[in-house]
Amino acid sequence: MKPISLRHRLTWLVIGVMVVVLIPLGVLSYQRERLEMNQLLDGRLAEAGRTLGVLIEHNAPNLDQATVAPNVNNGGALIVAVHRHNYEPDVGFQVYDRRGSPIVTTSNFADLPPPRAELHGFGNITHGGYRWRTFVLQNRAGLVIRIGERDDNRQDITRGLMLEHALPLLFGLPLLALLAGLAVRRGLAPLDQLTRQLAARTLDSRQPVSSEQSPEEIKPLIVTLNGLLGQLEDAIERERRMNADVAHELRTPLAATMLHLESAAIATDPEDLRFALRNARLGTTRLARRIEQIMAMARLEAGAAAEERSPQDLAALVTGVIEELAPLIAEKDIALSLLHDGTPLVVPGHEVALTAMLRNLIENAMRYVKHGGQVEVALGRGDDAAIVDISDDGPGIPADRREAVFERFRREVRDESRGYGLGLNIVRRAAQLHDARIDLLDSAYGHGLHVRISLPTH
Repeated sequence: MKPISLRHRLTWLVIGVMVVVLIPLGVLSYQRERLEMNQLLDGRLAEAGRTLGVLIEHNAPNLDQATVAPNVNNGGALIVAVHRHNYEPDVGFQVYDRRGSPIVTTSNFADLPPPRAELHGFGNITHGGYRWRTFVLQNRAGLVIRIGERDDNRQDITRGLMLEHALPLLFGLPLLALLAGLAVRRGLAPLDQLTRQLAARTLDSRQPVSSEQSPEEIKPLIVTLNGLLGQLEDAIERERRMNADVAHELRTPLAATMLHLESAAIATDPEDLRFALRNARLGTTRLARRIEQIMAMARLEAGAAAEERSPQDLAALVTGVIEELAPLIAEKDIALSLLHDGTPLVVPGHEVALTAMLRNLIENAMRYVKHGGQVEVALGRGDDAAIVDISDDGPGIPADRREAVFERFRREVRDESRGYGLGLNIVRRAAQLHDARIDLLDSAYGHGLHVRISLPTH
């Protein structure tokens, strides 16, 4: 079943509302006017009866001059001929004296018996095959007057009222429907404009959709749409960043594994061969672990990890990273020292992110020092914070360029390593996840870099 369009839905809803409102209002208006018309006609009938009584009372001596049907009488009553013309109501009347003797009657009421006393006032009778609306009264002179009007005359007026109320609806509703459709189309024009604006966007467009000229009802939609576009762009950026992180994070364990495999290939001593293969297998295990950590880091950044921060021992994490980097430490003959008093240094956080941050800091320090260089890792406590200091005696980073090194793919021009410029960016992202502070300082060795991470302990 094809879904109905929003424009057609709104048009039919507007038409339905008009029908639901206008038709009952028309019916109620018709009923009210019909009631008022009947009351008006009853009042006219009563007034005509009273007027007839007065005229007969004051002109009784001249009744013989009335227009009567020749040679026709009804107990001595004069019979007035009724000549009904077009658009004239068919009426009749009877007049009786005090004794109940007929004085004058119309020809259409000539054969009606006198009205009973209990029938005075308004009533309905059937006579001559028609329904009549009658009014009976007795005036001060004692004359009893009955005057009546055929009910079908009133029905003619009722039909006229019905047509008067129905015709505007019959002709007006289609016109209103057409105007409602045009109004809905014009009212939905901002949505058409938004559609054209979105269709004109390029795939790499990062500009938010403008809502300045949009109606107030559409602005929340545009705000939500901009939020979704921003999330989509963030997701694409995270995917690109993850691809780069994979290349960056897997380079070290791959290099270590390749180094051990090459050692195994050239080993002549069985003991050296077993040692090299054991280390290669250990490197492969660490490589698998690194891949898991990269995936977990990506999920963590994307907000897919629902778990809250858990207590993490920084000393244990640093020790694990140093053990992982042991082959590279031995290859460059680096003097790496760990300064820690042995007490647990616990902070709330995510193991994956903290491990990635520490590994990149220590690995960067080892990468940039020369063969036989020095790297120092110190753990301590500050005011409501755990402090991690990593110092090296490498070339360091000039103070005016230290902030820029946190950008992705940013590397120093004189950097001769084969890095991708992602290490410190990963560090900053992990630090942001833990509300940590990063400071790049001068190394105590006289040259090199001193990185200080301050992690809140609660």
